[in-house]
Amino acid sequence: MSEVMAIAWFVVREVAGVLPAFALSVALGVLIRALRLDGMIRRAVEARVGLAVVLATVVGAFSPLCSCTVIPVVSGLLVGGVPLAPVMSFWVASPTMDPEMFALTVATLGWPLAVVRLVATLVLSLGAGYATLALQRAGYLTANVLRPALIRPAPSKGRLLVVQPAGAPATAPAIAGGSDGARAAACCGPAAPAPDRAARSWRGLLAARLTAVHWPTFGRDMAVQGYRLGRWLVLAFVLEAVMLRYVPQATIAGVLGEGSAFAVVLAALVGIPLYLNNVSALPIVSGLLAQGMQPGAAIAFLIAGPVTTVPAMSAVWGVVRPPVFALYVAVALVGAVVLGALTNVLLG
Repeated sequence: MSEVMAIAWFVVREVAGVLPAFALSVALGVLIRALRLDGMIRRAVEARVGLAVVLATVVGAFSPLCSCTVIPVVSGLLVGGVPLAPVMSFWVASPTMDPEMFALTVATLGWPLAVVRLVATLVLSLGAGYATLALQRAGYLTANVLRPALIRPAPSKGRLLVVQPAGAPATAPAIAGGSDGARAAACCGPAAPAPDRAARSWRGLLAARLTAVHWPTFGRDMAVQGYRLGRWLVLAFVLEAVMLRYVPQATIAGVLGEGSAFAVVLAALVGIPLYLNNVSALPIVSGLLAQGMQPGAAIAFLIAGPVTTVPAMSAVWGVVRPPVFALYVAVALVGAVVLGALTNVLLG
């Protein structure tokens, strides 16, 4: 009974710690759809998908979202039809690096490894996006990438309802013949002045869409989305608690600290059960480096860990279909091993 209580208390603590950021990210994901920004993003991305991968990498590397809180945002983008390639880049970069984490890495591990970690994050994210794009253009990953439960039926040809002010004249059919100005004056009176540039700007558009949002529906969608994603997050924390309690982490740490030829591969793999979060990982890596850990193994652990940690993979599994999940994990592990090996060549 004490074991069950210990696991339950761990889950409660972890859920409480991540709940504010998780709720905010769920709200952001739902708001993107409510404001129909997903359509704008999709059209902008589809025009230049290759450039979008670069932009998604940069945005992800500077966003403060962790591996769990990035899932609702990614889900909202995918539901809105945003192409998978830039979403994958953002997905990989966001939990791996942000400005605060770069500063902590400099303070804990020093400038060389901090810079290598930043460069490795950018390379891995770009590689994930362009690999996904290449697979799609080759005919793979062409079906819907989301789980069926997350696929919402496409809305009918609904548009923002423009309500006429009280007393405004109703629009009448145009009169045949005559000039455009005459027809407009005949049906609607004097032509209204053209809207100024500010009214046509994105601020005006955003204000109009905020006004048109049906907030009770927004709250209901947020509750549904929170439940669909949150249940996987709770399961992930249960699995993490079990692993932390019963996986011999001291033995794993000892293997990583040795000068093994497989240290880089092992470092990428042990991030799955051992990696907790970016803050707690840095002291572990610092101690292992002091015991002789290879710098490439450290980079592999810090790159693969945030992406393949148990909470992240459980949340991803609940959102996307198995082929996309396999690509996500493969990119993280293979990329981390390759980048770790290159780090050993450069810094070893």
